Amino acid sequence: MKKNFDIRLAALREYLKSLSADETTFVVEGGGEYHTKEDPFNYLMQHGAFTHDGKCIVLYPHPVEGVDPLSLSLYQMLDEAIGRGRLELPTLESDEIGGKALE
Repeated sequence: MKKNFDIRLAALREYLKSLSADETTFVVEGGGEYHTKEDPFNYLMQHGAFTHDGKCIVLYPHPVEGVDPLSLSLYQMLDEAIGRGRLELPTLESDEIGGKALE
């Protein structure tokens, strides 16, 4: 019985990996999915929170529990970008060394 369960579980894992391999999935208004080969950051910077046919992206599904703080902050950045309609990165500022800004 356990061997059969392990085989079925392994097959399910492989199937789930194949569904989203190298694709970003967004949820659009109405609950549908939109798939793209671009990573979520590039997509939102280039195209905003809209699909190629004009549907509004409403969600980037991601884990919220058991995530390290850096990943969680990046997911939050994506959530905020979708809410604003576009990902815009802040202007970078240089640190000063010896009273002078790095260029």
